[in-house]
Amino acid sequence: MKKGKQAVRDKIYGTQTQQLKNLTSKEYEALKTLCFIAKNLYNVGCYNVRQHYFIEGEYLSYQANYPLCKENYNYKLLNSNVAQQILKEADKSFKAFFGLMNLVKKGKYDFRSLKLPNYLPKNSYFSIVIGQIRIKKDGTLDIPLSPTFKQTYGKITIKVPKNILDKKIKSIRIIPKNNARFFVVHYTYEIEKYEGKLNKNNVLAIDLGVNNLCSCVTNSGDTFLVDGKKLKSYNRWVIKQHTKINRIKEKQNIKTTTKQQKKILDKRNRQINDYYNKAVKILMDYCTLNDIGKVVVGFNKTIRKNNLQEKKYYDKFGNLPMRNLKNKLEHKCKIYDIDFIKQEESYTSKSDFLADDILPNINVENLKNYEFKGERISRGQYKSSTNVILNADINAALNILKKANITDINHLMTSQIKQPKRIKVSW
Repeated sequence: MKKGKQAVRDKIYGTQTQQLKNLTSKEYEALKTLCFIAKNLYNVGCYNVRQHYFIEGEYLSYQANYPLCKENYNYKLLNSNVAQQILKEADKSFKAFFGLMNLVKKGKYDFRSLKLPNYLPKNSYFSIVIGQIRIKKDGTLDIPLSPTFKQTYGKITIKVPKNILDKKIKSIRIIPKNNARFFVVHYTYEIEKYEGKLNKNNVLAIDLGVNNLCSCVTNSGDTFLVDGKKLKSYNRWVIKQHTKINRIKEKQNIKTTTKQQKKILDKRNRQINDYYNKAVKILMDYCTLNDIGKVVVGFNKTIRKNNLQEKKYYDKFGNLPMRNLKNKLEHKCKIYDIDFIKQEESYTSKSDFLADDILPNINVENLKNYEFKGERISRGQYKSSTNVILNADINAALNILKKANITDINHLMTSQIKQPKRIKVSW
């Protein structure tokens, strides 16, 4: 592998999202039109690849598709770099499709789940991706436009957030939301790695949950909880509001998602994202302060599928995207050069850690009943067979650490586990 390519792969990027505001009515209409033209060009690129597949039975690469699209009217209305980025986006969709096709041929993927990428709806809009960034000294950016488009609609200027002006911005993506009623900007920029070197012998194990968003324990016996009650409460309120609107829609025979629902859900997603970011920062600050170089996180693919079939579980979880929290944590661990380990967590909440209880792996196709020495006596308490009462989620975190088998924790079975401190996330 070439050194240049390796250096690019070693780089770590972060993103910042900003709702685009302070556009004049003329700029708004121009940007809306630009996203509409982008959709047209995406469909042009999509058409060429689809037709080539139908006729030749093979994939048409971006390099071969580009000359075919270059003379199209929609391509000429766009800045050339922006137009190329749109065609590359279409190319990514088909690369994924043909990659899955190869897996189907090898019998590793279900062909019934495979679908050829289709055209975007006629009256829809597509994102604008800016690859060549030229930010002015006053912190503004003129969106790249073709001379023809600029002559008709004028220029479009956006204000770049001050906190990333000194960053090396790789790309800017402008996404039309709610049928281009408003726009969201994603800035992707390069992140500098943490300069310190953390001790790989120190380990933090995390059990993810709802009331306790993160139940944490270290191999030295320290414990703490990152509170999740505020997030759970807010999420349940959103579900109730959404259900209430759905009842009204049924009476009025409305089948589409209303503007009010979109507004509520969009705010929910932003609130959850912000809460997760703050929770991850708490974990990273703890790791750097306590010289921890390894993080173990429990996961169980079967838990949400089964539990969400029942309404009482849906009211609690409400599709909280726990995977997003894991992804954010994994990304931060790369920045701090912390080893991130995913550990299958079946039976960790039932097993008695202090009694060195069994920790089997779950087999969905052949479920077995196991007997455990301890028992959960309440929502938050686990009574060990040694007559010691532990926080139930801390017991699970200890078992995750035990199951990972990456450090010696036998001394924790004979020592007194500290009562966990609850850390609240600012709302």
